[in-house]
Amino acid sequence: MKPRDPQHRSANPLARLKAWEWWALGLILALCLGLALRALQTREPHPVEVFLERAQQIDEAARRFAADHNGAFPPDGIITRRPAGLSDRYIKWDDAWLIDFEAGPNGKGGHYVCLEFTAPRGRHEYRGLCAKPELRERHGQGQAIPGTENRIWVIEENARVMPQPPPKDS
Repeated sequence: MKPRDPQHRSANPLARLKAWEWWALGLILALCLGLALRALQTREPHPVEVFLERAQQIDEAARRFAADHNGAFPPDGIITRRPAGLSDRYIKWDDAWLIDFEAGPNGKGGHYVCLEFTAPRGRHEYRGLCAKPELRERHGQGQAIPGTENRIWVIEENARVMPQPPPKDS
């Protein structure tokens, strides 16, 4: 066995750190952890969480609209546009929300009024999920739907809906 060379350096560089270097390393790690936790707290909310908040607001606005119009809900809002009649008096609608306000036949003599969040991945992807009664029944309050990232929110399953206004002349 050879005697240890005084110039021999340990293979582990951490073994050679002095006390003040350990303190500096600990301080740097604590700072990084603090910054990571702060970033986690201030991050943008998940798009589905934002949809669920907006869905509740739209639900309330649609119900106020119906109360002001003898129980009739606004007609279908084509693609992600504001439904006709649901003015800023009820809600400040933004097409960038990518929420489709749907009103269609429920198969029982009435109409459903439903929202489909068409952009959980940041781009519009309409799936027509509100038109499926089984999805409205089982996933109508924003629950995850197997096989899709879109979500729906049922405002009313058996609603009276105002007729679609005639198109404006261009």
